[in-house]
Order: sequence, then structure tokens, then C-alpha cells
Amino acid sequence: MTGNKDTNAGGSAAYQKAYFNTLTHYLDEHVNAVRNVSTVLAIAGVAFAARSVRMFTKFYTVADIPPHFIQKNLRLQGKVVHVRDQHLQVEHIPILHIRIPFLMKKAEGTLGVHLAGVKFEEGAVDWLRENVHTKAVFFKMLQVNSSKQLDCVVTTRRPGWRGYLLSSMCLNEELVRRGLGKVAPIEGLQVGTTYVKLTKRLLRAELVAERKRRGVWTEPTAVERYKARYDNAKEDMKMAVQRRKKEVVEAGRVLASPASLFKSLWKFASKRFRRE
Repeated sequence: MTGNKDTNAGGSAAYQKAYFNTLTHYLDEHVNAVRNVSTVLAIAGVAFAARSVRMFTKFYTVADIPPHFIQKNLRLQGKVVHVRDQHLQVEHIPILHIRIPFLMKKAEGTLGVHLAGVKFEEGAVDWLRENVHTKAVFFKMLQVNSSKQLDCVVTTRRPGWRGYLLSSMCLNEELVRRGLGKVAPIEGLQVGTTYVKLTKRLLRAELVAERKRRGVWTEPTAVERYKARYDNAKEDMKMAVQRRKKEVVEAGRVLASPASLFKSLWKFASKRFRRE
């Protein structure tokens, strides 16, 4: 019985060895074919990945962006071409930007990108035009808002040497931290992890701006308040003098004209008799 088991085990091992040798011999003889198949599979995998993430596709309008891109909060790259009152106009730049004239789409268009959770205040547009206009940005898409714009978390490289040493700058936080924007609710966005994290970051930035009295949180000094009250009082006095001069001029005209004087006396007498 034991002998049969040893015989079966030996036969199985011999069979496996023979199979392995045959496979190795085949691969050695057809190494080029195997390499070609591997290359084809690799190219197919890269092509599928490129198609799924639209590596070569340029988006000209918000409607061009696949809905699942926004649902997954993917991040796109672009260049700021305009700064509007409450949003940016961004030209989308594909991941692989290859300029082939006969394959390039002739259409033109930019994406409306709103800084999620931020309301622009005085000075925000000027600061953005000075620091972000024509520069490259990355924008993480959260949703399409009621204005058909993208609510996004927008980041860019810091200006100067800090851009090489420090992490990228979040424009949403930077505007609020400088007092150039206030925290605003993100209407339509489902309250979740992304919403809560962004709101916390913005509220912390707003607290810093308020504590350091930056931008809209700047309070006038005692001298500025006194000067404002003095200017208001001076303006009120000037208007009172002008009204008084006008009354004196009108009274002089009445006294200078006999007819006007008689008419005024007649009105006065008529009122007096009526009372009696």
C-alpha cells in the first residue's frame, strides 16, 4: 500500500516537472510573442485608464464634465482668465496637454468656478486679479450650484520663494483669513465629511481675520471715530447755514415787493379774523 502511494507521488512530481519544462521551453522559443502580448496589454490598460479619466479631453463648459467626476470630487487643473464679482473664469487644462492642430477642438469656453463657502467682500476681486489672474490653479469640484457654476476648493502655488518651500495655498481660506471674504453656507451641498471639514477650516480662518482686525473686520480707531463725528457735525452745520441763508433771501424778496408785502399782510389778516 505504501509502495503504491510512493509510486503515485513520484509520478505526479515527474508530471509537474515535465509540464514546467515544456512551458519554459515554449516561452523561450516564443519570447518575442510573449513580450508583444505584454506590451499590447499594457497599452490597452493605459488607454483604458486615459479614457476613463479623460486625460486628453478639454472641458469648455460645466455641462461637458461627466457627472461622476463631480460626484467623486475629482480635481482638475486650469488657468484663471477672468476674475468676476463672485467667481473665477477658468480655462481647463487636460492632464496630458498635447497640441495637435488637426485634432484640436475649435470651440472656446471657460468654466465658472465659485470658491465654495466664501462670499467676496470689498478688496477680494482686486487681490485675486493681482495674485491669481493668468496663473495655474487646481480646483476640487464639490457640486454644480444654482448659477450653473462649479462650487470648488481652489488651490494654487504660493507666490515667490514660499511656493517652493511651503504647501499650496487654498484660495478659499486665504480670502477669509485676509478679511476679504466671509464664510457663507454652501447651498445645495449635502452635509457630509467634505462640507464639515471645509466649513471648519473657513471658520478658523475667519476667526483669525476677526481677531487680527483684517479687511472687513477692521474697526476704526478713537481718532478716526472722532474725525468722522467732526466731519458729520461740520456737514450738518454747513447745510443749516445754507438753509438759513435761503430763508433770509426769500424774506428779503417779500419785503422788497409791495405787492408781495400786501399779499402777505392780507393772508395774515384773513387768518386772524377767521380765528376770531
